[in-house]
Amino acid sequence: MISQTSEYALRAALYLAARPENTPASAHEIAEATQVTVGYLQKILRMLAKQGILVAQRGANGGFSLAKVTSAITVLDVLKATDTEIQRITRCPLGIEGHTKLCSLHRMLDDEMARAERTFASTTLEDLLDGAGGVRPLCDPTGRLPAQITIDRRSLSKFDD
Repeated sequence: MISQTSEYALRAALYLAARPENTPASAHEIAEATQVTVGYLQKILRMLAKQGILVAQRGANGGFSLAKVTSAITVLDVLKATDTEIQRITRCPLGIEGHTKLCSLHRMLDDEMARAERTFASTTLEDLLDGAGGVRPLCDPTGRLPAQITIDRRSLSKFDD
């Protein structure tokens, strides 16, 4: 549903959202923190800047920063800036003539796509930074889980055979 480009864009936006306001970061710094190759990330950062999500500043103290406060940028804004549209089902995907309404399967799938779109439109970067669990988004670059994560073994019991 979400392209790799869009996920990388969300990672970069969240990294910048977690920084102190108006503190730009270089593409290299963002790439290291988000585990994205710098060349590919630079293209994504330019896309986000072109769409008004980020501001690019040149010079010695330059870099990228958010163009708006974290509460004014939604997940859907970032997705649209990277050309990811939520694919809705408006007609029979099988192309069957006479199907002017969606069958129950395709109606259910479209309802879920609509729900995802509403969730993305109502979830801001600020919401993700202050999300449940008390753990900031983005994994530790070393691949280790942050020390504050604990696993409730009862929640894993349903996976035991």
